[in-house]
Amino acid sequence: MGWEYGIKVADVKDIKALMERLAEALPGIDGYRMQRDEDGFVLFQNNSDWPEALQISVEEARNIEGLEDNEPYIYCLFHIGGEDAMRLREGMCRVLEEEKCAADWFEL
Repeated sequence: MGWEYGIKVADVKDIKALMERLAEALPGIDGYRMQRDEDGFVLFQNNSDWPEALQISVEEARNIEGLEDNEPYIYCLFHIGGEDAMRLREGMCRVLEEEKCAADWFEL
């Protein structure tokens, strides 16, 4: 089970700042904790049999319609579905709106 999305950021130099902002905002959602690494982060559900909920990382495009090969984008893999996934995605959308950067979601 999982939903895969990408986020294309119009100005590539905004990606790192946007990733930082997402990392700051999402752990504020009750019931989740974050593990960060060099290229992104993973959100884990507390007290769950399936703890990994969301993986976010900066990737380089390969054969993705609307992106040039090697163009960086934000990769989002939702390991969960339902209301929790919608809540996380809505939180990410709020961050994109607050940052006022040109970013487009696309389904993978």
